[in-house]
Amino acid sequence: MKVTKRSDKITPFYVMELLEKAKALEARGKNIVHMEVGEPDFTTPEAIKEKAIEAIKENRTLYTHSLGMPVLRDKISEYYYETEGIHVSPERIVITSGTSGAFLLLSAVLLDRGNPLGISDPGYPCYRNFALLVNSPIISVPVSEETGFEVTVDHLRCLKKLPNVLIVSTPSNPTGIVYREETLHELCMFLSEKGKVLVSDEIYKGLTYGKKSGTALALSENIVVINGFSKTHAMTGWRLGWMVVPQTLIRPVQKVAQNVFISPPTISQHAALCAFDVKDELEEMRKTYKARRDFMLPQLKQMGFHIPVDPEGAFYIYANINKWGIDSMEFVERALNEAKVAITPGYDFGTYKAGSHIRFSYANSIEMLQEGCKRLETWLQTL
Repeated sequence: MKVTKRSDKITPFYVMELLEKAKALEARGKNIVHMEVGEPDFTTPEAIKEKAIEAIKENRTLYTHSLGMPVLRDKISEYYYETEGIHVSPERIVITSGTSGAFLLLSAVLLDRGNPLGISDPGYPCYRNFALLVNSPIISVPVSEETGFEVTVDHLRCLKKLPNVLIVSTPSNPTGIVYREETLHELCMFLSEKGKVLVSDEIYKGLTYGKKSGTALALSENIVVINGFSKTHAMTGWRLGWMVVPQTLIRPVQKVAQNVFISPPTISQHAALCAFDVKDELEEMRKTYKARRDFMLPQLKQMGFHIPVDPEGAFYIYANINKWGIDSMEFVERALNEAKVAITPGYDFGTYKAGSHIRFSYANSIEMLQEGCKRLETWLQTL
């Protein structure tokens, strides 16, 4: 009997494969400019690191509450009140092992064979794989520059079947767009009336440029919001995130969390207690990303890349490469081998027009971005 493994259905994560190829070239002495990986190039703020060291020295290393340390949940509740003016009960806040842990918990609670997951195409590639792990169908919603890469209620009305859960990311990976408040409100009302759930992934919320990104929590208590410390605080390896869930989901989520994770990482939780006290450092990071975006956009446009929508947040630029008549997979492979610049193909983010788009990450120093643009400009003249 042939056994079908779920892992066989999981698509490759091309950005990681490109990174591995780039690392292999570097091991052979080649100099590579990295514009592929969405990971901050900053170090974690010192105060956060010191807090972790203090916790270790004081032997605060045991399991915590399965939903996270109450004091940290209180801190996050205070954060929402101070920044958004909204009251979020700490008991609705679930600390997770990275935002990936949050998506896994939600998938286990809300998805199964009869309850599909809805995602935008293009969109963050790992969403679909959480659905595959629980054998849930996936409904991809093609989005384009016509709607500013937003999923809208009109999109949902055209579907043969509504997803049980719809995930939107704002600011978005890979497009960098920030959802309009009215769009989120319309999606929430439409889905709630049908007994469905809207999930707003706000991991890049603190990284916006010229447009404030509020939280969807201000719209309804029925929305699930996911956030974390990885991107804004340069804490990717600390594996710490959180989600805010409706009251009815607290206990179902907790039961899964107790069995799958026991508790979130203890040292990381202690470190995060002062993560909301390093505002000046976070603002410096945000300003640096903005300066990089402001450099990259005109440079890429001048080279001939079509940028459908200027990014308003995160640290990505989603570019159309139709001008060169090359599939995005071939484009990035050649850019890596011939120009020594690593970029991500559109196929990482879905199938809709994936062959005609690539994603640039500007989570790299301005000096390296300048060098990368010089290499690309020279290389493109040979195509």
